[in-house]
Amino acid sequence: MKNKKYGLDLTQGGIAPVLLRFALPFIVSGVVSALYGAVDLFVIGYFTSQEVISGVATGTMIMNIVYTFTIGLGTGGTVLVGRKVGERDNAGCARACGTFMSVGAIVAVGVTIAVALTRGPLLNVMQTPAEALPAAHNYVIWTTIGVPFNLGFAVIAAIARGLGNSKTPSIVAGVGAVTNIVFDFLFVGAFGWSEMGVALATSISQLVTFAVMGVWLWKRKFPFAFSKKDFKIHGASAASIFKVGIPLWLQDVLVTISFMIITGIVNAMGVVAGASVGLIAKVFSLGGTFPMAIGSAVAAMAAQNLGAGRRDRALKTLRWGIIYSLIIEVAAVAACQLAPEAICTLFANGKPEVIAGASAHLRSFSIDLILVAFVFNLNSYLSGCGKSTVPMLHSLVATFGVRVPLSILFANLDADVNSRLFYLGLAAPAASIPSIVICVVFLYLHNRKQKRLELQSGAHA
Repeated sequence: MKNKKYGLDLTQGGIAPVLLRFALPFIVSGVVSALYGAVDLFVIGYFTSQEVISGVATGTMIMNIVYTFTIGLGTGGTVLVGRKVGERDNAGCARACGTFMSVGAIVAVGVTIAVALTRGPLLNVMQTPAEALPAAHNYVIWTTIGVPFNLGFAVIAAIARGLGNSKTPSIVAGVGAVTNIVFDFLFVGAFGWSEMGVALATSISQLVTFAVMGVWLWKRKFPFAFSKKDFKIHGASAASIFKVGIPLWLQDVLVTISFMIITGIVNAMGVVAGASVGLIAKVFSLGGTFPMAIGSAVAAMAAQNLGAGRRDRALKTLRWGIIYSLIIEVAAVAACQLAPEAICTLFANGKPEVIAGASAHLRSFSIDLILVAFVFNLNSYLSGCGKSTVPMLHSLVATFGVRVPLSILFANLDADVNSRLFYLGLAAPAASIPSIVICVVFLYLHNRKQKRLELQSGAHA
């Protein structure tokens, strides 16, 4: 079951323990990364003003487009490599890895230039408050420095995970998280660099993770023949990566665009409202860490098993992913309902108006944590099947058919700001419901089709 050089054979052994064992490094890495995100929040909230909080929250929306592209591309690479591993196709693995690294290098340059050219118009579209605009601009400028390193790390990490190694990328991500935390306190707390310090700490940590992961790959080598001739773009491999990666990216872009629209709506309500919602967006990323980590493991494990022709095992992986995620998310929602003020005080100490607004928003928004336990795992399984178009389509329905219209409606209610922030939070779980329904219906129909094809294949054998 274990490959001495790279980790687990995900097609063998008990499903529940193998999934948990493979997912554990994802979880640890996700928690550490979320903690440094929490440290970002703490440092900004403790050492800076509400204008900076609002500016960083708005700038984060722009950078999320980049990070979601990285995640989508990485998932595409993991799924392709995982399929080739399951098929025991060493030559295919070499072509997949060479293509993925070549594509990653080209994309890194293009994305960096795109962010540099579009940050101004995007900040204007989100109606960034005038007093928060300088902080938002600075944050995006300094965070953009780390984009190529972020993509480089993501490519190498995705390859390792497709090969069954979730441990090394997670350890390296943890090193990056610790680096970020150290420089957060140094740049913001000691040097007083405010939003620039937070952004620069992120960029340096991304450089560190890329460098460490690159050295690891150079020393470890691949568990199959790989030469310079493989380091090029192979058409079929690139098509497979983009077939999974682009819809996933577009899905996340749709979500990010909805957040941008909602951010613009909230920013129009004032700096305090913008800071409150921005704070909860970061808290939510902490709460969603566990199902996202489990989902990443589900995608890799499903891809290997589907490549090996073990569809039933892949489906059971999905079920266990949902079960594991729900255990944590139910507890997280309970905490958000029982002590929202205490949670928000951790990140906005000394800012009572922001704490009050964020607490109201957290009560309703946190309900979505239970629903994303289903959404994240369903999306990951479908990606492992090569059906990432489905998550993209349900995101389109959820964001623009439900979330944005409800947000506009709730933001314009005849009520005080905190009440409107509470109702705005309900738009998130309301949007997750149609996503789950669409995924379940598609999965049911897809499995029926696969069973029918298997029966026909068996009859002709």
